[in-house]
Amino acid sequence: MDAPISPKRLGWLRGVQPLLWWLLLVLVLFGIHTHQRLMEKTRLIFKVTLQGQAVDASATLDGKPIISGQNISLGSHAFTVTYPKGETFSSNLSIWYGEHNLGTIDLKRAKGTLAVSADPPAPLLSIRGPEWSVTRTNSSGLTVTVPTDQYIVESSYAHWDQADHVTVKADSTATWRIAPQFGAVQLSCNQSNATFELRTLDDQPVEWGEFPSVITELVEGNYILISEHHGHERDQTLSVKAGVTNDNRVEFQYGAAVLETEPAGAAVEDSNGRYWGVTPLNLPELLPGTLQLTLHRSGYEAVPVSLEITADQTATFRTNLVSTGYTGAMKSARQYMDAADYVRALQAIGDALVAKPGDTEAMALQREATGLGQVQHAKTLGAMGNYIDGDKELELALQSLPNNGEIKQLIADYKQHEPEQIERLRVERLNRPKQVFNELLGKYNGADLFDEHELTTGKPAKEAASAKPETYEIVAMQDVSGILSVSGQRRCIIVCGQATDTNTEILYKVMEYEAKHNVSMPGLLAFKDEVQYIPIHPSTITNMTDKLKAQLQAGVSNLTVRIQGAVGQLGC
Repeated sequence: MDAPISPKRLGWLRGVQPLLWWLLLVLVLFGIHTHQRLMEKTRLIFKVTLQGQAVDASATLDGKPIISGQNISLGSHAFTVTYPKGETFSSNLSIWYGEHNLGTIDLKRAKGTLAVSADPPAPLLSIRGPEWSVTRTNSSGLTVTVPTDQYIVESSYAHWDQADHVTVKADSTATWRIAPQFGAVQLSCNQSNATFELRTLDDQPVEWGEFPSVITELVEGNYILISEHHGHERDQTLSVKAGVTNDNRVEFQYGAAVLETEPAGAAVEDSNGRYWGVTPLNLPELLPGTLQLTLHRSGYEAVPVSLEITADQTATFRTNLVSTGYTGAMKSARQYMDAADYVRALQAIGDALVAKPGDTEAMALQREATGLGQVQHAKTLGAMGNYIDGDKELELALQSLPNNGEIKQLIADYKQHEPEQIERLRVERLNRPKQVFNELLGKYNGADLFDEHELTTGKPAKEAASAKPETYEIVAMQDVSGILSVSGQRRCIIVCGQATDTNTEILYKVMEYEAKHNVSMPGLLAFKDEVQYIPIHPSTITNMTDKLKAQLQAGVSNLTVRIQGAVGQLGC
């Protein structure tokens, strides 16, 4: 049986107990500090290379990313290093305090298999990668182990190229098949010395040359075939089917044209300004369609030409060139015609006929202008009441315009008015002598103071007047002389006119004047004699002497005798 602790010892223990607890705390704190200090030195050191070359690889510890020199925990860990072009490195680590240096981890280069096939065999096959490449000719393909990477596989055929990107992964096979669908085309043309150019739809050149030609290794699809012969070009779509030879024949169908002008020597140009030559001109090898040309010659109007060109046929164009003088004159003539100025129109037409004698268009316009001018004149005459002369103008107009209905209607209307005009003219003719006689007397001072005399003859006025007009006048003056100067003047007025259709009326008057002299001397040596003629009549002369009366009678008697003798009625 254990002896009981003495009170003295118990008291000692109670006194030492705090010290023991303090000592234990110190030991714990020391352990923690030591652990922390040692853990700071617990690191994982490593370096990754790929075939001796440093690379930036990815490392994980227990699946978490880690870098060289990073602190790690104590215990067992799974360490893994990966790189796209290298094989994966894995290791299990047991970690205790301190630095753990794994040294250099040299990864092995990752590889995979690249299998390329070409059907048909490629004339040129190229495989290019950062670390490995190969080029082969006339190759149907290859299978090879290569470093993992992305490769460019290029295949080149006669008329087709292709470049593809192929990725090779580790421990796997990347397969790439080149299998273009090719056909061939046989080109022919109906014209010799023709050439061609074959292009893709996106305008990339494929092949060019001369007809005939066979083009192989064409990828199935559509192409543009551009054919050319002697400057003529044709574009068409060419379709190629795989596995067969496609026939394509190009036809250049030509027509021809002949151009002749009078006069010759006209330059021929097309709408694009291209010069073709001068007339007479033969144009062979023209494509079917509409050909637009223009003929030019100095001094002549340009002539537009439109020819329809047909295959295997010749289109002919002949024309007479028109001088610019002719066209200008004809233009002016038509403007005058529109303005109803037929006189100037005829003058312009005359100029046109000088420039182009015998021109049917100008002569037709001349007849129209002549006829319409005569109609215009006839209407003016009709408006003046002269239907007889108007009818004559209309008859002439009808010769130029025989189918003009207006002229025919005007002739009929004018003929209805002609009897009225004839009667009016007859009356006017009968009144004309008296009218003319009165108008003439009105010009003389005191004419109304003297007697009027009249004779009538059975002869028509034209015969009585020796072929003078139907109404005519005679004025005669005679000076009556005195001893020293003129003492008077005799004035005779005679009017002869048709009284009836068979009689002639002669009206006459003798006027006697006395001369009154007004003499003056404006200067020392100047002498001025102003003569004033005063009618001899009781109303103007206070003292009518026998001499003056005899003068009056003698004047009338002498004139009467002379008139009667003139008309053959002397003594009647």
